[in-house]
Amino acid sequence: MKVNLIIAALLLLGIVEYVYPDIILVSYEQGGKTKLSEVSRSQSVCEPVAGQQVYFLKDYKILTCEESL
Repeated sequence: MKVNLIIAALLLLGIVEYVYPDIILVSYEQGGKTKLSEVSRSQSVCEPVAGQQVYFLKDYKILTCEESL
């Protein structure tokens, strides 16, 4: 249970800006500022497209891709 709480604290919601051959660039808000994170495309569990919302671990990998409305 403690592991779930730690992961939930590290999990971020962002929007995919670009998908490159090796990395995915994700933007997210933190402290009122927009920041960017480069995550591994090969380690991510899904293949998002630009503009799609994703839950991710900063500078590591995407954990879920949200469906578009």
